[in-house]
Amino acid sequence: MNIASLSMAQRSAGEWLSSLPTIILLLLTIFLASGEVIHSQLLKIGESTWEGYFKLRTAGLVGAPTCNSDPNIEQEIQKAITEKKARMAADPLAGILGSEVNEGAIRQSLESSRSICRNKWSDYRMVQENATPGVIAFRNLETGVAHLVTTLGGYKRLLLCLLIIICAATATFSRHHIALRPAQTRKDHLVSTVGQLSANLMLLASAWVYRSAELSAVADGVNVDHFYLHQFWIAGFSILSLAAFYQLLRPPKDLSDGGSWGKSLLTIPLYSIMCISAGIQFAQQGYYHGISVYLGMLMELSTLFLSLALYIWIGMMLRQTKLAHLVFDVLRPWKMSPELMCFVVLAITAIPTAFTGASGIFVIAAGATVYHELIRAGARKQLALAATAMSGSLGVVLRPCLLVVIIAALNNAVTTDEMFSSGLKVFSLSLFLFFVYSQFVRTSPARIAPLSEAVPASLKRLVPLLPYIIIMGTVVVFFRDILGAELNEIYAPIILPVMMLSILCYEKLSVKSLHVFSLTLVPLILYSSYNMAGMQEALNSGNIPTGTSKNELNSLFWELFWRNMLLSVSLILQHLVKKPSAKPHHQPEPGTGEKLESSLRFATNETTGHIGALLILMGMSVSLGGIVERSGMMENLPETFANIWVAMTILVITMVIIGMTMDPMGAVLLVNATIAPVAFANGIEPLHFWMITLAAFELGYLSPPVALNHLLTRQVVGDEEVESAKVHGGSFYRRHEKYLLPIAVMLTALLMVSYLPLMSDTLHGYMFQKISHGG
Repeated sequence: MNIASLSMAQRSAGEWLSSLPTIILLLLTIFLASGEVIHSQLLKIGESTWEGYFKLRTAGLVGAPTCNSDPNIEQEIQKAITEKKARMAADPLAGILGSEVNEGAIRQSLESSRSICRNKWSDYRMVQENATPGVIAFRNLETGVAHLVTTLGGYKRLLLCLLIIICAATATFSRHHIALRPAQTRKDHLVSTVGQLSANLMLLASAWVYRSAELSAVADGVNVDHFYLHQFWIAGFSILSLAAFYQLLRPPKDLSDGGSWGKSLLTIPLYSIMCISAGIQFAQQGYYHGISVYLGMLMELSTLFLSLALYIWIGMMLRQTKLAHLVFDVLRPWKMSPELMCFVVLAITAIPTAFTGASGIFVIAAGATVYHELIRAGARKQLALAATAMSGSLGVVLRPCLLVVIIAALNNAVTTDEMFSSGLKVFSLSLFLFFVYSQFVRTSPARIAPLSEAVPASLKRLVPLLPYIIIMGTVVVFFRDILGAELNEIYAPIILPVMMLSILCYEKLSVKSLHVFSLTLVPLILYSSYNMAGMQEALNSGNIPTGTSKNELNSLFWELFWRNMLLSVSLILQHLVKKPSAKPHHQPEPGTGEKLESSLRFATNETTGHIGALLILMGMSVSLGGIVERSGMMENLPETFANIWVAMTILVITMVIIGMTMDPMGAVLLVNATIAPVAFANGIEPLHFWMITLAAFELGYLSPPVALNHLLTRQVVGDEEVESAKVHGGSFYRRHEKYLLPIAVMLTALLMVSYLPLMSDTLHGYMFQKISHGG
């Protein structure tokens, strides 16, 4: 009996045992991420509703003051003088230090104490008189939220641990782990499953030894944090081992005969290869629990990797929507040549790539749509595969990419603002290079439709996007103006799921839900306009609020002005302008639901497998980085080189090798610990170094032997389609264009970002400008 065939209440066992726990964990993550915002807003509501709420919230929690609010000052002074003289008489050093009693100082101290005591009694009586049942009820809600967020916040490591275990087991059962090629034959399945079983047993042994080592440390009196996690890891790796063993005993029925043992080795998941390689190296060093130790490093950044899981869910919900198709509808009237179309697509897709964490999530979510739309535009299959893979990598340097947030969290040498500012310039360079290279290798003349034809048709196809602008605008304005949470790298994991759920409600539940968002947006815009009037008055009077500057306030004013203008125009066009009926230019993709419930179910099912595949791969990347760190390879690099050019060359080569073989999220930890200090010691500025790192990682996304984005492209486009794209004749470039074009673009960008700033201080200052905060 296949476990996937078991069902209850029209849901498979996999959905009950994996998707349901996963969505619960994701919702808990959203709650924790938004907990501080929620609590902060509750405090503001309390203070605006009841004057002195910060004191009123202590009602019933703090007893009456024990001090005397009306003491006899003269009597207390005489008592204090007598006590001090008695102490001085018993002190043999009193004569040396002085024997005079300062009556004025004693009086001042007692009067000050009386004043403090009277204030305490005044506050206490005020609380007792004004602490109504409404205050108490609201206080209980506010403190309850604070307590819940604080309590659950201490278990983020456990949430991440459970998420990895549940999702990795799901990826095992669904054969979803990332490998260089899929298992298609019985030989492939045998080799792949044995590789997974070996890796999982190695993880289990490592976790067991690690627990024993920490038990010994506890017995010796050493304080061990989060010891309870060992039980979960051991149980989890046991489940993964049993899942692989089950797959070994019950192979899928769709496997074919034949195949070769050599090709079968390519079907072993990458995480298994990394785990076995690291485990063997650790065992040779006698460090048997090394994998678990380095996996624990992932837990130190639990908040960020939980955010990555949310981004995957966001990406899968995006796939359930029509957004990607509607955007391509806007581009079709321009009738661009294939190469120009790829250039425009890369420019557009970099934004959602940055918002989905830049770990290939966008390729998973919209890669199939991107590929087929490029084919429809006339692109050859090799070019379409190259552009699809690149669509999930160029946004790695743009706000609010999670990889940049991790880098900034690991060290204080750079800030996210600085990296995103420089990243925009690096992105523009990479995009320009793609345009240049693609034009040199084009197979047909460049073309674009006349403006008189393209602009009206394109504007007409913008109309179906108006509801999405209104919905997304409502969510952004609500979070920005009401909750004080901007759509940035900090709050994007909270805001984007709400945005995607809102879009799904509009598409799958009822188009009439748009009226709800419109009615909500109108008062939000009016409230924002009221605040803008206050800003304008402050700018005119020069009475700038504390904590901001005139330039910052002016910039915020115009940002809100243009935002409100765009949303107001969208509302007017949507509800007051007659719109012609238009036939959709796309067919629903396989795996997308027709109803809200089915869409969310499909999205969560896909999310579970992708989280398991990506997070376990990242964890093993950290362990592989640990091998490099412990091997002393980096210590063989001299602390200082002959000159900065030699240092740069060695570091660039090293970074490219790391980027080509390791997952970027895991590689960041290794680079920060081993390579970054060497770069800084040789005069390479931190901001310059980390932009080189990101460019090298972008190259790594697209370069063999791993080429993660190409693997994900194959996964969403399909093996048959990728095989059909192979060119058996022509030049070497034409046969391998899907690899060579991205490598040429990103390698050129990497070399330019690395070396050109060393030739010009002006260029260096422009590319890597430090941003001062405050003032």
